[in-house]
Amino acid sequence: MPFLSVDRGYRNVRRMKRMLLVIAPLVMLMGCRPVSDLNKRCVLIKRNPDGGTPSALRESEVRNAQGVNKDFIAVGSLDCDDLICVRDSFFVSDASADSPAEGYCSRACIPEKPCPSFDETLDKGPNALSCRALLLSPETLAALSGGDGGFAGIYDPNFCARSGRSDAGI
Repeated sequence: MPFLSVDRGYRNVRRMKRMLLVIAPLVMLMGCRPVSDLNKRCVLIKRNPDGGTPSALRESEVRNAQGVNKDFIAVGSLDCDDLICVRDSFFVSDASADSPAEGYCSRACIPEKPCPSFDETLDKGPNALSCRALLLSPETLAALSGGDGGFAGIYDPNFCARSGRSDAGI
């Protein structure tokens, strides 16, 4: 009989090890921030007139077009997981006029939901992201949609962006 109790003890130890192998990774994941590239620098791109590979916007193009409260969005930027690179009206760049225009990675979002940056030190201060209408107002987006509610594959005007002000189609 003593042999049986040792065998049961061994099985209990094996069972505990298996449970730890399953539970430990779950506990570790609970404390981790989601992997994201939000707020990471990226290059704004534009459609190529000949239909070829998109090209980078130049600083001179953005500076000439940038007015008060103008935001820029580039859909298709390979620098970003969600392929969306934005530049708000308060973005500061000291790059030369011939340099590619930079912005930061964004994504579509739901108002009142967080937009955590890839680097949590950016989540406080002027570089913090919030969900806001960036491209067009919902009404303008609907008017341009041609009936399906979207325009150029975008169905909602809300994106993670810096500052609380936007041009939102105005």
